[in-house]
Amino acid sequence: METTETLVKEFAAKTRVGGDATAFAGYEASSAERAAYTSPEGGDVHVVILGHVDAGKSTLSGRLLYALKAVDDRAVHKNVRDSKASGKSSFAWAWVMDCRPEERERGVTIDVSMKRCVLDEHRQLVVLDAPGHKDFVPNAISGASQADAGVLVIDGAMGGFENGFAATPGHTGQTREHARLARALGLHSLIVVINKMDCVEYGEERFRFVVDALQNFLIDDVGFSQEQLTFVPVSGIEGTNISPDDAAALPDALASWYRGPTLVDALRAVKIPSRGAPKPLRMPIADIITEVRSLGGAACGGKIEAGSLMKGQKLLVMPANVSGTVKCVEVDGIAVDFAPIGTSVDVGLSDVDSRHLEVGSVLCHASHPITPTDEIEVRVLTTDMLRVPLLKGSKVVLHSHMLACDATIEELVAQVDTVTGDVVKASPRCITREQSAILRIRTSRNICVEPVEISPTLSRVTLRMNGKTMALGVVTAIWRS
Repeated sequence: METTETLVKEFAAKTRVGGDATAFAGYEASSAERAAYTSPEGGDVHVVILGHVDAGKSTLSGRLLYALKAVDDRAVHKNVRDSKASGKSSFAWAWVMDCRPEERERGVTIDVSMKRCVLDEHRQLVVLDAPGHKDFVPNAISGASQADAGVLVIDGAMGGFENGFAATPGHTGQTREHARLARALGLHSLIVVINKMDCVEYGEERFRFVVDALQNFLIDDVGFSQEQLTFVPVSGIEGTNISPDDAAALPDALASWYRGPTLVDALRAVKIPSRGAPKPLRMPIADIITEVRSLGGAACGGKIEAGSLMKGQKLLVMPANVSGTVKCVEVDGIAVDFAPIGTSVDVGLSDVDSRHLEVGSVLCHASHPITPTDEIEVRVLTTDMLRVPLLKGSKVVLHSHMLACDATIEELVAQVDTVTGDVVKASPRCITREQSAILRIRTSRNICVEPVEISPTLSRVTLRMNGKTMALGVVTAIWRS
């Protein structure tokens, strides 16, 4: 067991590293990489489907992929036949995304499913269907970490919205938690889909009631702006208002009052914010791939969050600090020589033992690697689910991009003003619900994160305790030995 004296000596031997404009001095991007950073339309658009359990997320995802021609009639008919034979005929569209036997048996999404399709003439859409059940929130965090925008699916049926949105003692719907995760994990826009409108006969009054309640929460409590939100009424089970190709077939009850976009229109309107100046490669590993012969024995998948990847490139796997060479790069099973920022890829590596590849590790530029650390400073906002105050020594599970690990709050540095960020109280004794604070956290192992000024995507953190999200925030500094 570590003594206080041991910890003090160890902290004194470390250097605090915050956001530094010179962090990547000397880095030279290729012309192709520079072009990808400045392109206003190129690259993938990653969208995560979030929402309370049984809101109809997987069914909606299946309908969306069919509308965008990523699923053909043959696959749909097979799902209809198989779901009917299993006594689950209403799950036919959900089975487009829910492919695992356990998911089909239980009727709930467990892991994040990913499908790619053509969004418009310039861009690909990557759909990430996240689980809604409270037991699988860590998987939802992984899905949201890869996304540029979110689709928050709401059960518009009478009682359905209320159950998912409720925040009462002993029951908290996942709608609130998923909305907060979407904002905290950096999603730039949120399409709020009011699903199951067929259950209320496409009534405008019900739609307005749900929109008014959600709009107040998402703007006032969560922090989205009005410009970042789009509200769309749909019926996933009937395929209503999904695609502009079906606009003429809208039910009269909906067409009589709704003048807004379809779901596909809203997705095509999503804009990716400027990525700034090119930075060295950062690709968090989301999957370990073992059964694709073309990729070889050491392969992984993930989204390129910074830089680019090309065949033959030298890189480092961190925090293992193992060097390797890119043997091949595949996008949706097709080999490519170059993949820019924002692309989801599968990568085969040579000169790397597969045991050094772990979910949450990061593929890095060989000359500008990420700095592994087991101690970070974070600025967080606690949620209304925090029932026991955060104290020095509190145990939490820290989530950031694809990684999750046990951690301990080593120091409550300061309580800060939620709006201005000014210090309200230095070294407070505790932090309670809905307060902002700066914390110093020690992780149970080395992790790969970066200060928010350097990497907005690799700095997002979520702290969970007892299966609930207690705080959300960003890394402001790391300590390195």
